[in-house]
Parts: sequence; structure tokens; C-alpha cells
Amino acid sequence: MQKIFRIFILGSFLLFILIPIILIVLGSLGDIWYGTILPQGLFTFRWYKILYEEIMYLRAMKISLLVGGLAVIGNIFIGLPAVYAIHVSTSRFLKKIIDMVITLPIAIPPLVIATGLIQFYNQEWIKLTGTWQLVLFSHLIYTLPFMIEPVNANLKLIDWGLLNEAAESLGASFVYKVKRILIPNLLPGILSGSLMVFTMSLGEFQLAVMLSGFRTQTYPVVLFQAFSRETGFACSATTILIGVSIFSLLGIMRLLRITRVA
Repeated sequence: MQKIFRIFILGSFLLFILIPIILIVLGSLGDIWYGTILPQGLFTFRWYKILYEEIMYLRAMKISLLVGGLAVIGNIFIGLPAVYAIHVSTSRFLKKIIDMVITLPIAIPPLVIATGLIQFYNQEWIKLTGTWQLVLFSHLIYTLPFMIEPVNANLKLIDWGLLNEAAESLGASFVYKVKRILIPNLLPGILSGSLMVFTMSLGEFQLAVMLSGFRTQTYPVVLFQAFSRETGFACSATTILIGVSIFSLLGIMRLLRITRVA
């Protein structure tokens, strides 16, 4: 009886998550969807064709991919030294302070982050409001913890202290240790964090809608505006974002499995 109850609860939970996604995908393949449970005229791809003919959506996708890619690169250059500094530090107080500062963006609402950035970067000497550069900077702040946590977990698994001592006993320089030992061993965590950061950046809405301008809107902002048009058009735009998110999620799960095995 308990097993049946657990299966029922699990099945209900999965349906609760999957039904909206399935309906959106069906809506992207339907011709008309007004006032009915399922769309009418299924298996048409005209909404996808219209979507890729719209310059506004193509531009928004390019900006989202640019911001997401640069956010990954920036977080790697920021996150790796931060994780290493936390790991090798002998001060517990300093570690707690650094951990708190790094994970603070998760606790602070994006609305607060965006408001602070607007106030600071709206000065006469540095007007960045409405630019994709400010959106990128906000995404770097917002997604940094999602890079640091996988890399930090990976670093704890490889026993860096032992590897470091072995490398030093053989006369390896610091640069050689980082390039040939540390980074290759942290590659699963780096890749996992990169996929997570890219996914978070690609789907982030609150920061982008407040900080971007008309010509620098990201894909989620334009996607929100799509719902004022045809339902099938909005569903096709949403399906693309869902597909990218699912692909990234599968990649993260695969890399986490590799990290545990290693």
C-alpha cells in the first residue's frame, strides 16, 4: 500500500511539472489555441518559421547567447581563483566571510541587485543603463554562486593537498600546477558550473527587463512580449528556451555523475 501511495505521489508530482511543458510544445505545433484544452490543427511548424523571420527575436537570441557565453567565461576567471583562495585559506573566519559574500546574490532578490546597478551606473561619467554590458555585469553577479559551488565540490573530492605536495616535491612551479594538474582535475566541476551559469543567464528575466534597453533586450524579455501576439508564436519561442534548458540540465546531471565516479 505504501509503495502504491509513493508511486501515486511521484506520478502526480511529475505530471504537475510535465503537463505545462507538454501543453506549450503542443501549442507551438498547433494552428489555433483559444478556449480549448488542446490546440487545433496540430503538427504545423509555421510558428517556428515566423519566429526565425522576426529580426527582433533573432537579435534578442544573439544578445542572450553573447551575454550567457561571456558570463560563463567571466565566472570561470572569477570563480576559480575564489574557490582556490577559499580552499587553501587557513582562517575559518575568512572562509565564512568569503562564502557569505559569494553566496549573497542567491539571497538578494534580483530586483534589489538591478536597482543598485541602475543607481550606480546611471552617473554622468559612466552611463551604462540600457546596455548589454550592464546586463552582463548583473548576470556575472547573479550566477557566480552557480559556478563556485560545483567547482568547490569538485576541489574537495580530488585531495588537492596531496596533489600539491607531490607536485612541489617534483619541483613543479605554481603555473605548471594550475595548468597541468588543478584545472584538468577540476574540469567536470568547471563544465557543470558553466552549463548551469549559461542556463541561468539564458533564462534570467528580472534583471534583464530592468537593465536592458530596446535594442539590447534578451530573449526572455522579448518572449514575455510575445504573449501579446498569437499563442502559437509565444509557445514556439518558449519551446526553444525549454529545449536549451533541458539540454543543459542533462549535461549538468551527466557531469555530476562523472564527478562522483571520479
